Parts: sequence; structure tokens; C-alpha cells
Amino acid sequence: MCRQWTNIEPCMNTRCSHNLFWEGLGLNLNKIHVTDKALAIGNCCCLIDEPWTPEEIRDIWGWTRKRIRQCEIIAWRKVQKENPHKHFKKPLISYRIQPKEGSHRA
Repeated sequence: MCRQWTNIEPCMNTRCSHNLFWEGLGLNLNKIHVTDKALAIGNCCCLIDEPWTPEEIRDIWGWTRKRIRQCEIIAWRKVQKENPHKHFKKPLISYRIQPKEGSHRA
């Protein structure tokens, strides 16, 4: 169903693991923000064509820079563990995540 999501309205099935707001992520519903980019893909991760920047992740899920870095480190460890003989480029954590406008800390 996800790859064939053609409805104009975004998917609101939070029990689907492909939904941006899947209940298994344990997101704080008070901090999430549905962005134009989320609406463009109908809240379905299967329709993402390009990786999202840490800033886009922060904006949609309301995560802090520290939380994004932690998740990124865990993901890279998993990739490297599953492919121990492959050499990968540096993870995105080497890039600086820009603070949100109007805030001193994210």
C-alpha cells in the first residue's frame, strides 16, 4: 500500500512502520510538526527520494541536535557491523547541524 500511496491526503496510519510518525518511534506528539516536505510524500517513508538533512529531521520530529547525532551514530554502527569489509564515507555527524532560528539551543 505504501509505495502506491496516491491519495492527496497524507497517510495517517501511525501503526504502519513506513509512516513518518509511526507509533514505534516513540515520538513526542507535542513536538512534531508536519512540514511541506512531509506532506509532499504523504507521510510515507517509502516515497522519500533523497536523504533528509539533520535540520529537516529536527523540524519534523522536534528532536534536538544531540538526539539526531545519537541516532546517526547508532545507524552507522549497524551499517558497519553488517558490512565489516566495506569502507564507508564519514557519517553525517561530522557536519554541523544548524540551530533553529530564534533559539539559542536546539
